[in-house]
Amino acid sequence: MMLVDTNVMLAASAVHALSLVAARAMPREQALREQVFEWLVEFDKSQNHLVLDDVGLIRDEYERNLPHNWQAQEYGLLVLQSKLDRNQVDFVPIDSLEANGEHIAVLEPEHEALVSDRADRKWVACALAAQTLHGAVPPIVYAAESDWYCAEQQLRAIGLCFVRLLPDEWYEAKLSAT
Repeated sequence: MMLVDTNVMLAASAVHALSLVAARAMPREQALREQVFEWLVEFDKSQNHLVLDDVGLIRDEYERNLPHNWQAQEYGLLVLQSKLDRNQVDFVPIDSLEANGEHIAVLEPEHEALVSDRADRKWVACALAAQTLHGAVPPIVYAAESDWYCAEQQLRAIGLCFVRLLPDEWYEAKLSAT
């Protein structure tokens, strides 16, 4: 089981010349995008399951960020469909609410304090729900997401795990530039 952050789907999709997300996907470096793409190809071929929430927050984010492309479907959505078609998606129950026009996941206050980006709460909620439901915590797989890089140590302390697809130097350079 794995939780695949949207930035992985974007970077992998951006490898293709016909992608509509190439201009905004991170990382910008083609070699790093190809590295993320290769990971997603292997994940797609594997028996590993994708974890999604039962209220659709993750799928909505995928679809919002990987818009319909009339020339060729974005690769990230092809992987999502492949996993759905092969029954390799585990839906986990999470609580959510509407807040200031956003549909967000609800976390315990002590967990909420560890996640600065409200949009990222769904990943934590799903990881914790999967632990309760399946007895195992799926890793959150991320690429060009410095928020996860910064919060990773604190989130590991509550039992979460991560797969980081880019080298540490990439995150450190991005953080030092801000």
